[in-house]
Amino acid sequence: MNLNFNNEINGLAVNGKYRLSYPKDVWQRFPDKEFLTDNLAHLLTVTMPLVAGLKKVKYNTSKPLFYNEFKEVVRKSIPSAVDDYNVSAKKTIKIFNSIKYEFASGKIKNPEHRYNLGEGAVIPISFGKDSLLTLGVCREIGLKTVPVYINDTVSPGENRTKLRYAKKLGTKVVTNELEKLNDFETWNKEESCLGYSHMLTSFCFISIPLMSNYKCRYVVPGNQQDMNFTFKTKEGIKTFPSFDQTTIWMKKQNKMINKITGGNVFSAIEPLTDIAITKILHTRYKKLGKFQTSCGELDGTREKRWCHACNSCSDTAILMRAFGANPKDVGLRSSFLEKKHQKLYCLFGGKKTDSYDRSKDVRDEQLLEFYLAYKEGARGYLIDKFRKKFFDEAKEREDELRKKFFRIYPSIMPKRIERKVNSIYKEELKDLV
Repeated sequence: MNLNFNNEINGLAVNGKYRLSYPKDVWQRFPDKEFLTDNLAHLLTVTMPLVAGLKKVKYNTSKPLFYNEFKEVVRKSIPSAVDDYNVSAKKTIKIFNSIKYEFASGKIKNPEHRYNLGEGAVIPISFGKDSLLTLGVCREIGLKTVPVYINDTVSPGENRTKLRYAKKLGTKVVTNELEKLNDFETWNKEESCLGYSHMLTSFCFISIPLMSNYKCRYVVPGNQQDMNFTFKTKEGIKTFPSFDQTTIWMKKQNKMINKITGGNVFSAIEPLTDIAITKILHTRYKKLGKFQTSCGELDGTREKRWCHACNSCSDTAILMRAFGANPKDVGLRSSFLEKKHQKLYCLFGGKKTDSYDRSKDVRDEQLLEFYLAYKEGARGYLIDKFRKKFFDEAKEREDELRKKFFRIYPSIMPKRIERKVNSIYKEELKDLV
């Protein structure tokens, strides 16, 4: 398959059909278009042949500077991406390694321009708890923040809601139609998560023209500590829930972005786990917390914000109840504590959970969540079941669980930013450890 990329006024187009479009003037003002086009062209389509079943892709661009890194992030993401499907990770990696990527020129370009960057942060916003807390913390410590919502156009129902919230929060919007090329539905293939393997890295690279335009030294994705917890796949491979959100890969992202711009990539919430993030967001930054929405199964339903039938919805509900927050504040109608919802929780042997969500770390975190929710007065069938089956274990392990899930973990943040951020976290978590 041939992929022909062309520069347009507001961004890039491939084969005259799929576009990457920036806010007005951002792309026009960007000085290093040729270099970035080489890298974006490959990065934004690197999983396409794997998803589509293609053996070869030909680009009209030059070989990208970070060709090896882009392949590495996909390769290391495969074990987790295929584990919930009847697919072998080892065979998938072999297929991926056999794909031929051909470029119009093998001469690799290097960045040619120097960036005059100030103390600002481009923050990719998904409207999940992680990115919302990132925005709140970065604002509080005094960084100039430029939130950006990258509309992948793959999930129209989800995107409609998030675009509405983006307008309310004054968020910049980048439209990335190229993501359709990595989507299994575009190619009439079986459902797969392979097309997401490159996504967090793509957020960093898509942010580069915004860093240049708004003079921001940092790109700050919402990568949290749970992404560093490992689990074993059905094939016995030790891996991560999302490799490109781990600290290991974030260090690589930082090196790449630093080489291009002189700026940095770090996560302001890297020291925190899911449960700590929820606590801080819904107590310290309530105005931002009300925008939370992070349901991956919304499309295909008639719902507008949450599907009310997946473990993303149930996790949000129990996390909020652990601190006395009301799930209705983020648009959840159900308590998710009825008998029919036990299939959504790994603690109760839930069948509608993926491999990572059945891991020991997630199970322990849910044990603590239900324990705290019970102490906060939550009631229902699953609370009763928790009391009968798990309360004694939770009580006995309370100190251990609190130390694991409410501790402030090390991070790769710049030290002066880390000191400010951790000061907030210590204040918020001091009574929980």
